[in-house]
Amino acid sequence: MQVTVAKSFFKKMDLLKEKTEQAVKTKASEVVSDAVDLSPVDTGAFVESWQINPRGERTRRSRSPAGRPRLSEAGRQAKREEERARLMDRVASFDFEQLSGFTVTNTAPHIGSINQNNNLKTGLSPSEIQAVLKDRHR
Repeated sequence: MQVTVAKSFFKKMDLLKEKTEQAVKTKASEVVSDAVDLSPVDTGAFVESWQINPRGERTRRSRSPAGRPRLSEAGRQAKREEERARLMDRVASFDFEQLSGFTVTNTAPHIGSINQNNNLKTGLSPSEIQAVLKDRHR
């Protein structure tokens, strides 16, 4: 008995791998983009505290607003774009052959006070962001 595997099979496997990697990159980019877009920005500390990691990696970011000035409207948008770019660079750095998933976290020390503040001028509270992200990206 003889079994022959054609070269086209391996090309299809490579194409499948590329498409899978692109789908994961797209999903990760959508999640971090939504997290940034939904975030309240006052001093920038909360939005700077977002982190995306390969599953199992425990790198955390925690930025405090203490002693930071409030940002202007233009400054808020610039801060969002800066943090979106940082997170997208992080996604691009993933080793997709070894990736078994990813986590998005925010460990800002003032999450509790943001959740209790009912008069946010920009963005949603952290608990609302979590609910939206879970709903959009199941």
